[in-house]
Parts: sequence; structure tokens; C-alpha cells
Amino acid sequence: MKFPAFWKKVNKYIAVVAGCLALLIAVLSVYEAIARYCFHSPTSWTLNVSCYILVWSIFLGSAYAFQEGAHVGVDMVKEWVDKRTKGDRHMPRRVMAVCGYVITFIFLLVILYGGVGLAQKSLAYNQMTVATHPIPTIWLYTGMIVGTVLMLITLVFILIDLLTGGDDYL
Repeated sequence: MKFPAFWKKVNKYIAVVAGCLALLIAVLSVYEAIARYCFHSPTSWTLNVSCYILVWSIFLGSAYAFQEGAHVGVDMVKEWVDKRTKGDRHMPRRVMAVCGYVITFIFLLVILYGGVGLAQKSLAYNQMTVATHPIPTIWLYTGMIVGTVLMLITLVFILIDLLTGGDDYL
């Protein structure tokens, strides 16, 4: 089974949103630098807002990184396995890839479970961030939950692709 085209489009659109958020962080940083050094009037909010936006940007962009194979891989191990195997080099790589993605999937389930727990606590106690300009923490936990769900869905498609003989994610 090939990776579904509709999910590639969803991930790409969300990655564009994540990229725009990263651009917004850059604009805010330039604004802060100009305000601080040219006008001697630093802002009290740009650092906090940039940190909040960064959470969303990272979590939203991660599913696309999985889809495109842009995450960190251990090429040294792949090369070592290739040298040790005779004949079909794809099977050991496939086993390593499936094991790695399954471990990642489990790790993301733990993050999702923790994120949902934190979000529930945040809503129950109306928690705010500890910052110069506090915001409800539910906004940050929501970014974590949304991004983790997107990554989990993407990993399901990657695992299905690997288990049905696809070579795109070896």
C-alpha cells in the first residue's frame, strides 16, 4: 500500500502552516531586536509569544518530517547492516525500520497520554503559563495533542507501507 495521497496533502498543508509560524517567530525576533537596540524600548511579550508559537510549529511540522524521511536516522547502523548481509539487503533494513517506527509509535502514544492528562488538568484547574504575559496552558497542550495525533496517523501509514512491501521508508 502506498502512502495515501490525501494524507500527504494534509501533512504538507499543515507543514506550510508550521513554516509560517516559524516565519512569524523570526519576524517577532527581528521586531524585538529593532525595538530594543534602535529605539531602546524592548517589548515584554515577544519572547513568551515566540515560545508558545514554537511549540505549535514543532508539533505541527513533525508529521511532515516523518512523511518525508526528514527525521534523524542512524545511517551508520544501516551501512553496517548492509555490509553484513548477503543477497537481500532490504529485509534487515525493513526489520530495523519497522522496529524503529513501532518504538516511535509507542513513544508518541506515551506523549499523547501525558498530553491529554495535562490538558484535562489544565481545563479542570484553569491553569495559566508562568510568564510575563500568561495564557491558558490548554493552548500549548492542544498543540502537543494535535501534532502527536498527526504524527501517529502518519506513522500508521508508514508502517502499513513497510509491512506491505513498500521501500519508501527503508
